[in-house]
Amino acid sequence: MSCNTPGMLSLFYYIKIAMNIIFIAAPILLLVLGTIDFLKVVTSGDEKGMRKATDDFIKRIIICVVILLLPLLINFVMSMLNVKSYKECFVNATKANIEKLDKEYAKKQEEEAKKLEEELHKQTNSSTNNDSGNSNVQGTPLNVESGYHEFYYGNLRYYVCFPPNATTNLPILLWLHGDNFREEWVRSSICTTAYSNGYPALIVMPFVGRTMGHQVKGWYEGGLLPTVKALTDEVCDRYQCNRNNINIGGHSRGAIGTWMMVSQYPNYFHAAAPVSCCSFYGMNASSFSGMKVWAYRGSNAGNGDNNDNIYAGCMQSDINAVSKYAREVRYTILPNTTHGDATNELQRSAEFVKFMFGN
Repeated sequence: MSCNTPGMLSLFYYIKIAMNIIFIAAPILLLVLGTIDFLKVVTSGDEKGMRKATDDFIKRIIICVVILLLPLLINFVMSMLNVKSYKECFVNATKANIEKLDKEYAKKQEEEAKKLEEELHKQTNSSTNNDSGNSNVQGTPLNVESGYHEFYYGNLRYYVCFPPNATTNLPILLWLHGDNFREEWVRSSICTTAYSNGYPALIVMPFVGRTMGHQVKGWYEGGLLPTVKALTDEVCDRYQCNRNNINIGGHSRGAIGTWMMVSQYPNYFHAAAPVSCCSFYGMNASSFSGMKVWAYRGSNAGNGDNNDNIYAGCMQSDINAVSKYAREVRYTILPNTTHGDATNELQRSAEFVKFMFGN
């Protein structure tokens, strides 16, 4: 049955009503006629005819019961057909809507990635001696081009965003993505936000992709945290980063990884920014001792999926726990912001890069 033929459902409905009337009226009529015939024989006193009339009457009762049961069977079959049809319509409509939203979001992210590349290019060709932020970085110039570069640590792909005129002794931000993450979304706005505000840093983004949450259940759940830690050490060694300013953040499933990464590797990170999710797995709050933590989420998800309100309670619990140990804690709930857009809003914030990379 097509989702575009609601009239067909109405026709079936009226046919079902007509059949119910027929199947109820027919046995009643048969019983009335059978009773009349049976009474005629009884009043006639014919014993031979009495036996035949009794047999006929019993047969009519059986036929009536069968006829009465038929509507139940037919109603069941037709209702199952309708349920199946409605389910198919719902699934098809949902898939179509998700694909439409996915394409729109992908287009938006691609446009933003292109814009970010252009901004990075402009910053490369302009003066980078910006003293508005943490420009006390002193190091040896690195022979690398600014922008995103692809690397591998074993089978795990990762990207590093380099600032213009990168040097040694830079801070690092390790960013963990969430479920269904696409490659074209790797180019994070955090790079241009940091660089334009005077905070040159290495932005490191391990990339699992759309399999996160499906084939790979998560950074913590999938056992990827040791690999992520190892590749961060490799980047830090290769470019001689500032080991006193290694930071971590992540969105959704990446936020879980953030909470659990700090729990698993105490005294390693300078600041953490879990966005749109809580720890879920019993993190070690004491591992956040001396750190700065900025938890961030949107007030709602807009379309009813991944509603951040379901994380409200557990994120607040995490914040309460780490507040006993961390030296600075913030928890921001941005009004009218979706689950996904919370990350975009945070990464455009000059205050955020100051919080993460500043002392």
